[in-house]
Amino acid sequence: MKLPKAITFDTYGTLIDWEGEIARFFAELLAAKGVIDIEPRTMQRRWEIIQFGYIQERYRSYTQVLHDTMLMTGEEFGVSFSETEANSFSASMGGWRPFDDVRHWIPELRKLTKVALLTNTDNAIIAQSVRLMGVEFDDIVTAEMAGCYKPAHGGFHLARQRLGLETGEIMHAGFGFKYDVEPASALGYQTCWINRQGEPRPSEVRETYMVGDLRTLVYMLKGMESY
Repeated sequence: MKLPKAITFDTYGTLIDWEGEIARFFAELLAAKGVIDIEPRTMQRRWEIIQFGYIQERYRSYTQVLHDTMLMTGEEFGVSFSETEANSFSASMGGWRPFDDVRHWIPELRKLTKVALLTNTDNAIIAQSVRLMGVEFDDIVTAEMAGCYKPAHGGFHLARQRLGLETGEIMHAGFGFKYDVEPASALGYQTCWINRQGEPRPSEVRETYMVGDLRTLVYMLKGMESY
């Protein structure tokens, strides 16, 4: 148990309530259309699957990804979303709310090690999200900078180069097992699965550490610091 010199964090789902905010957006839109036979969480989960495949085809801006995948999801469910609604969805991401523990515990983490974001989004969107979180980070690496989305390795390599550290000196933390834990493990990073919902491990890959919130992560790192 060695204190890492830096932690690279996934953002959406780990620090920002990605799943909850998307489900809320769909719930409000379906209600406005009078659609009562589709559960918003079901639509959100299907959207995520569609989105995951779409980001691996080729690089597109995440604004474009959000727009296109919303229309694709609506088509699967037999709901006609308009261009205006798709644009509203893509414009909403910067306003998605952070989890309650972010504002207090990210500064505490930065007392122990460098904290960087490694995020599957555009530069402009993450800038909005960082302002909303109200905390500072030591660096930010986006899919726009890397020209690819996790689970591709380009962003991991770029973050390591910008931090000036070796793989063994970095921990990667995230909620998305297939986006974060699996590729980071394959590259040889220490990993921390931020498993806020207490979900079962979705694959045979094993994270180095698992915590349920940022407070627990801080306590764990303080323990490493004392070694």
